[in-house]
Amino acid sequence: MRNRMLILLLAFLLPLGLGSTATAEGLDNREATEGIETMRAVYDMRKSNPNVMLAYLRGIASNHENLIKEGVEPDLRMVFIAEAVKFITTDPEPEVAIDHGDTLEEIAKAIDRLDELGVRMEVCSAATRAYGVDNDTVLDPIQPVRSGFIAVMGYQNQGYALVPVY
Repeated sequence: MRNRMLILLLAFLLPLGLGSTATAEGLDNREATEGIETMRAVYDMRKSNPNVMLAYLRGIASNHENLIKEGVEPDLRMVFIAEAVKFITTDPEPEVAIDHGDTLEEIAKAIDRLDELGVRMEVCSAATRAYGVDNDTVLDPIQPVRSGFIAVMGYQNQGYALVPVY
C-alpha cells in the first residue's frame, strides 16, 4: 500500500516538476549540450503503472521541446518492453481498461504527440506475446519489432544514449 501511494504521488508530482523546470526563467542545459548538434537517445520504456508511464511520456515530449530550445536537434527513439505493452493497445485487458480507461486515452494522446514530434517508437513482440497483446492492436505510431532488447542494443551501438525508464 505504501509503495502504491508513493507511485501515485510521483505520478501526480512528476509532470508538475517537469513543467515548472522546463519553463523556469534563466534555466538551460548549456554545459551539457555544448558542442552537440544532434542528441540521440533511446528510451527503454518498462513502466508497470500507466499513470507513471503517462507522466514519463509527457516528460519525453518536454525533453524534445527543450532540446530544440537548447539549439540541439533531437533524434529520440522509444522501445516499449515488459508490462508497459499492456498500456499501448487499442484492445486492453478488461481489468486494465476498467481501472485505467481515462489514463489509457491520455497515453494514446501522448503517443500521438510524440509521433508528431518525430519520436520513433517500437514495441517488443516478445513482450506483447508474453502479456497477451496482439501486435495488430498496438497504437499506430508504434512499430512491433522482433526483440526490444535487440532494438535497445542496436540503437546504443549506433550511438544513441540509453535512458532507462523502469
